[in-house]
Amino acid sequence: MKRSVAILSSAVLVVALMTGCGGKAEEAKPDSKTPANQTDGGNQAAANDPLAQFPKLTLPYTVDPKAAIVEYQGGTTSGKEFEEFLRVINFMNPQQGMMIEMADNNALKAFAREYTATKILASRSDATMKKESKELAEKTFEKIKTQYMGFLGKDEAAFNKLMEGQGVTKDMIVGQMDLINQSINVLQKSIDDTTLKQVYDEMDKASRTTASVRHILISTEKRKPEEALKISNDLVSRLKKGEDFAKLATEFTDDPGSKESGGLYADADVTQWVPEFKEAALTQKVGEVGPPVKTDFGYHIIKVENRKEKTFDEMKEQLRAVSLEKGYEAFGKNELDKLIIKFNIPQSKNEAAPKK
Repeated sequence: MKRSVAILSSAVLVVALMTGCGGKAEEAKPDSKTPANQTDGGNQAAANDPLAQFPKLTLPYTVDPKAAIVEYQGGTTSGKEFEEFLRVINFMNPQQGMMIEMADNNALKAFAREYTATKILASRSDATMKKESKELAEKTFEKIKTQYMGFLGKDEAAFNKLMEGQGVTKDMIVGQMDLINQSINVLQKSIDDTTLKQVYDEMDKASRTTASVRHILISTEKRKPEEALKISNDLVSRLKKGEDFAKLATEFTDDPGSKESGGLYADADVTQWVPEFKEAALTQKVGEVGPPVKTDFGYHIIKVENRKEKTFDEMKEQLRAVSLEKGYEAFGKNELDKLIIKFNIPQSKNEAAPKK
């Protein structure tokens, strides 16, 4: 499992909250179309209660809070610490909470390994790192609080009740974010701008290029290639005569991902596209409609609306995040598993206990 939390800065976790709340929120709301909701006022009241959108995390295991679920050189991770870690993850990102509730034995082990890695890395932070990490954690808590307050009608009492219902406190949340921040500061100590600039200079042009591209896909999934090509050539002719690209894309494209936007993918990294499409996005003259481009999906009529190569300053934080991920992977491969002495992971309720 990719490192899901500790590699992320607290600021990123705030964004995760904004995009993740819908998961449990929608899950918590009864279906307004069911006959039960038309007659049961209690269910309807619950559906309208903002706090009901954020149910308490149900842990998929039981364990003694004092039990050492991970033993490593220099310390242990207790059941209490692990529970606080999981509850804070859920508070900051409800989508992660759903993953926790469904976790099997291997997933629990991965979460415990991740948290232990955070603790070990944080233990290497110096006084300056500790000070900066704590200050950032405090500020981030206030940002998270502001976002939750927006969901709760700016009712601070409701926010406090929500935290109580979630089984978390401000000190727990700030403490976990502080550990995360410290671990990141330790990892990025060796990642300076000079190192990142070297990475940038060694990248190929495509990896630094974004483009806004309109396209119409004529799929070969349900038609013969020659039929798809004929339709594509006809559309190219209509476009070159001045017909509106967005209108034709909405009418003809077989790509559901861009149909409603008139075929537009805006400011996208060109490396995400299949090779033939990427090559057209990189080389086709801006503003002109090119000949149909064949891929495994069918034929694409492409118009590059703009294209730019990102500067080092524009890519610096993206490169830093990639370097942090690589730094964490190297720590896990070269150190972490040698430092962990023993896992004592509790049995997940989502998995049958092994037969004796």
